[in-house]
Amino acid sequence: MKSKTKKILISLIMVFCIFIGGAVLTACSQADTTRHNIQKDADQFKVYRKMTFVNLYTNELLYSAEGYFSVQTTYSNDYQGQQEIALVFKVGENEYKMDYFCIAENVTYVIEQTKNTTTNPYHWKIVWYIATPENVGG
Repeated sequence: MKSKTKKILISLIMVFCIFIGGAVLTACSQADTTRHNIQKDADQFKVYRKMTFVNLYTNELLYSAEGYFSVQTTYSNDYQGQQEIALVFKVGENEYKMDYFCIAENVTYVIEQTKNTTTNPYHWKIVWYIATPENVGG
């Protein structure tokens, strides 16, 4: 009888551990699933976003990009500590535009999910805050 009781107790403990493990994994995967779904929507140009680049040494805003766009990492150079990224904008029903930005070790960026405040579903713009090219956009 003792060995049968021991087997039942071990089985109950295993079932309990599996149940708790499943609950923990489900809680973690909800955030992962949400992040994945938002990223998927953004890559399909369904999420209006604003991306702002900042010089970390001077705290100066360098430029910002706004619109329905997908962010693609295109190049990493460990020697110079730089990364090149591409922003692919949806600018028409079946029209797209791509701009490249180089990120150095003293530059970072933040991407905010915002709302399109215009009536144009293909609105986009890039604003330079430093003396370089003129503002561009559609």
